[in-house]
Amino acid sequence: MGNSSGVPQIDYTNKDYDSLRLAMLALAKRKLPEWKDHSANDPGVALLELFAYMGDMILYYQDRIANESFLDTASERRSVMNLLRLIGCEMRPAQPASVDLILLFKPDFNPKSSKVTIKKNSKFTTAGIDGESVSFLYVRNDLTIDIETLPVEEYKGNSYRCYEGLPVIQVDSIHESKFPGPSDGSSGQRYELKTNLLIANTLEVYVGNVRWERKDTLFFSCSDDRHFVVRRDEEDYAWIEFGDNRFGKIPPPGTDITASYMVGGGIKGNVPGQSDFKAIYGVNPASDLKLIINDDAASGGMEHEDIAQAALRGPQLFRARSRAVTAEDYETFARDFGVAKARARAANWNRIELYVAPAGGGIPSATMKEDLRLYFEDKRMLGAIIEVNDPKYPEIEIKLELYVKPQYLKEYVRLETEEALRALLAFDQMDFAVTLYISKVYEVIEAIEGVEGVIVTKFKRNPSAPDGVDPNPAEGVLRFGWNEIPRFSVSNVNFEVFGGHSED
Repeated sequence: MGNSSGVPQIDYTNKDYDSLRLAMLALAKRKLPEWKDHSANDPGVALLELFAYMGDMILYYQDRIANESFLDTASERRSVMNLLRLIGCEMRPAQPASVDLILLFKPDFNPKSSKVTIKKNSKFTTAGIDGESVSFLYVRNDLTIDIETLPVEEYKGNSYRCYEGLPVIQVDSIHESKFPGPSDGSSGQRYELKTNLLIANTLEVYVGNVRWERKDTLFFSCSDDRHFVVRRDEEDYAWIEFGDNRFGKIPPPGTDITASYMVGGGIKGNVPGQSDFKAIYGVNPASDLKLIINDDAASGGMEHEDIAQAALRGPQLFRARSRAVTAEDYETFARDFGVAKARARAANWNRIELYVAPAGGGIPSATMKEDLRLYFEDKRMLGAIIEVNDPKYPEIEIKLELYVKPQYLKEYVRLETEEALRALLAFDQMDFAVTLYISKVYEVIEAIEGVEGVIVTKFKRNPSAPDGVDPNPAEGVLRFGWNEIPRFSVSNVNFEVFGGHSED
């Protein structure tokens, strides 16, 4: 506590209760040598312990405040949102899945009703992964289909007239709001929406009878621009915010403000392929419509961005400054749009090849591709042409001999091995052009309780490596192409299980 000059030295690492208590006792012995009783029953010690407890609490809150002030250490969603907002970035909300439906009409249709109209906001439902009903909406302009012109195709042994490619997105509900009270003419007016999970590109805001335009930021808006921004809190509840007559126009005083919007999003919309849909409303007439299916799985449904992803993505967006110039910029903006994985390259001087994989894997729908191209319209370089392409998914094939300890159920150990491989090679763990090593397979399997040993006899990719990828890598190494993401399925694992015992 002291030095040769007699000036007390403070140990700033004393920040917990025990350290503070000992430091104060040492100071008391030096300052009050006549105080001899330092037992737990002494009133002075009890008072000193109260101060140590109070100091512990204060220093804890100081550390928390310091941690929440930096992106790298912040642990609360609200803190990360506010920090990103300082550099003009917003955390990505939940994203809705999209899919292209196939409409199957009976071949001997009624000629008097050969034209079927799919109205805007027509609703289709199907059973989700957990068995709950998931709803999708057709959000484009009314579509009229002439059944007579459709080709006849086979499906499950029956003939149908087939219409392919009806784009729909996952939507929970549609809302229309008239905000309480007209504009008061003040700057920065805010109006809260009634629900969370807003799908931002479905939001339409009217000031009086004039529709205003949504922007990501008002920083580039002029004083007369009829613009607004959308902001969200940590629970994904949203509000709209207007300008101050310097950056964005203030709604005229006394003018009513209304909004219509849709809510939805999340992984529940990633329904598997070949799901059966039902037309709930908006399809007229529907007497000749027999089946509605999706050939490919619905994709793109994502939960809201977690704070680790946001802390990484925010600075990248800030460096790009709303302009896509480098390949990294295109990839960053694509992930900001809501795709799970992205890879970009310049095919020539003005053509950009952008490969994207939606959340959960699979192929991006036509709706997602079109929306992504529109998203880049104000970010791409003048003259740049953006091609949004599907990723390639080569399969990983594994054959192994699994040796189980005698006291363990062989079926239990086999299931645990399948789960370990599924977790190791899951879509979320993969990326474009990764390199996979057989040593990781050994590592996760040998860590399973009950495994005595394992020999991997096959570890290969199917199909073989494309041009530009080493076709003969070192033993136990798999390499993938620039636009390839490896895909794993337990059905591609061939097990031979030895040892252990069966339930019976």
